[in-house]
Amino acid sequence: MTQTAHGPQPTAAGNGPTPVPADVYVEVQQFYAAQMRLLDSNDFEGFGATFTEDGAFRPAGGGLLEGPAAIAKAAAVAAGRFQGGQPRHWFDMLTVDRTEDGSLHTSYYAVVSVTAADGRNVHEPSVVVRDVLTWTDGGLRNASRTIRRDDHLAAESARD
Repeated sequence: MTQTAHGPQPTAAGNGPTPVPADVYVEVQQFYAAQMRLLDSNDFEGFGATFTEDGAFRPAGGGLLEGPAAIAKAAAVAAGRFQGGQPRHWFDMLTVDRTEDGSLHTSYYAVVSVTAADGRNVHEPSVVVRDVLTWTDGGLRNASRTIRRDDHLAAESARD
């Protein structure tokens, strides 16, 4: 392995994913914290800018969004489901692995809570998110995101 500013990098072909060192893990957590604060504060353009120019986003409802502008527009439309409530995106059980090309493959559980003006709080179905992150001149960016709802996963398992 060779050492870089972002920790050890696999050098031999066939090594597969490698867990990242603590400093990179923290950098990924900080990236997600900033990304979700943009989304939860309705800065949809800022949220879209956290994706690479060719970034791909596959939301839980299906379909494919490509590029920051399409992702930002879809996020703004999707926020309508909160009906004026304040959303909070919560992430946990984060794993981060570096692949041979240097990209980071992450997986985590997420839930969105929405608090209405009267104090009612509702939770959307929990999901599993899988991202590919890359470093750019501007720092970490999402190259791809795929979201799978747990109720959809459970229904698929029940059919098998």
